[in-house]
Amino acid sequence: MPIIGLAFGYIFYSTKTSLTHYTGLIILILSSFQLLKRLLFKISTEYVITNKRVILKSGILSRDALELMVNKCEGLRINQSFIGRIFGFGSILVTTGGVTNTFRFVANPIKFRNEINRQI
Repeated sequence: MPIIGLAFGYIFYSTKTSLTHYTGLIILILSSFQLLKRLLFKISTEYVITNKRVILKSGILSRDALELMVNKCEGLRINQSFIGRIFGFGSILVTTGGVTNTFRFVANPIKFRNEINRQI
């Protein structure tokens, strides 16, 4: 959780002791990179549901695309953490032909699952 790391990093950084000060600085830097990584993933990811396929496109410099045939979809599973339930995001696991594909950080995963089920 980058936000929690930023909060703890700020608390430790603002202390007078040099050890906790530098520990807080390291936590702030690592949490900032983690937050930037997640934001770039969110910005560069696109989920599309059509009447025949579920498409996942991700990447900024290089592009990765995954296409799943809706009629071959065998199972759907939603994973939501406590924080995910509060902020409305989660992961969806789609099983097709014995292969499980994971869509991470999906906003409103219940709606996403309902759209897939509606297309089947």
